[in-house]
Amino acid sequence: MRRFCFAIAAGALLGGAIAAAQPLPAPSAVPPAVSTPPAAATPASTAAPSPRETPLPTYTESAGSEYVLLPVLVFDRKGRFVDGLAKADFRVNAGGVNVTLDTFERDDDAPASFAFLVDTSGSMKIAGKLESAKSAIRHILEGRRSGDDFALFAFSENELSLLSEFSPDPSRISRALTRLEAGGRTALFDAVAATPSRMLAGKNGKRAILLFTDGVDNASRLSADEMATILQQVSIPVYAVGMKNAAFDRLSDAERKDLALDNLKLLAYTSGGQLYLANGEEDLRPIAARINTEVRKQYLLGFAPSGQGELKYRVVVVSVTKPGKWVVRTRRGYRGTVPAPAG
Repeated sequence: MRRFCFAIAAGALLGGAIAAAQPLPAPSAVPPAVSTPPAAATPASTAAPSPRETPLPTYTESAGSEYVLLPVLVFDRKGRFVDGLAKADFRVNAGGVNVTLDTFERDDDAPASFAFLVDTSGSMKIAGKLESAKSAIRHILEGRRSGDDFALFAFSENELSLLSEFSPDPSRISRALTRLEAGGRTALFDAVAATPSRMLAGKNGKRAILLFTDGVDNASRLSADEMATILQQVSIPVYAVGMKNAAFDRLSDAERKDLALDNLKLLAYTSGGQLYLANGEEDLRPIAARINTEVRKQYLLGFAPSGQGELKYRVVVVSVTKPGKWVVRTRRGYRGTVPAPAG
């Protein structure tokens, strides 16, 4: 598979590129569709680095996708993963142009890169939410495969800290988890804005960001419009795990809206990920297992933009041409130049 080049930046207007948020699934629910088309590495040093603050990304007009990689999941009408599809079974349309794929990969045994992004604000102390998030991360680590690598980020107030660089050594993450403590306010969207570019340090084609938060955002400096521009640049599936407690079920619709669940859904579905609500460790273990499986089941499709024409956000639609009724989930677009048309 060819070497991928990426450039991530925050910018441009969202326009109509992001569809409305879809219904919130239960932990075991089948992921909603983005489109429903018709027919062994050497461990790095075990010394954990000191936390480092990451500044928010800046936008430049020249920034754009140099290569478009599409992690794609395909389900049948019963919600089962569809295996055995070939490159010829996919059709990709980007900004109204059918494109020729020059990357196609599907290997359930291929290694993956996971970035764990954990909310350490004061509200995560309630009902043991932070400890439950740590347990879910440990469950992912237990299911690791040769070549997987992991990184750990934590956020609160206006700081995003890197607690463990990407490494295939799970003990680095385990030690870093013991240092996580809750305190301060939540700057959820600031953290999301700063994370994707750091996620590129993962060495594997299959990637995911796992975001653990109770959804409260009371400290972000980004406006809703600025957050929308960030969503255009998230090329990696984001699995947002909303940590709730028993009181959540008694909240009014207005109170739930204050927990930023709509924004979490938008973040997850725009990136090709998923949103789950978890009420303690009994929910988190099956959720973690589901996410781990989904990342392994990705088809990786890729193409290079032409470098010609306007730099803008382009909606991507992936279809399966093989006869049948399929549910396809992937990122909803990319920011870059027009793709070269299919030959």
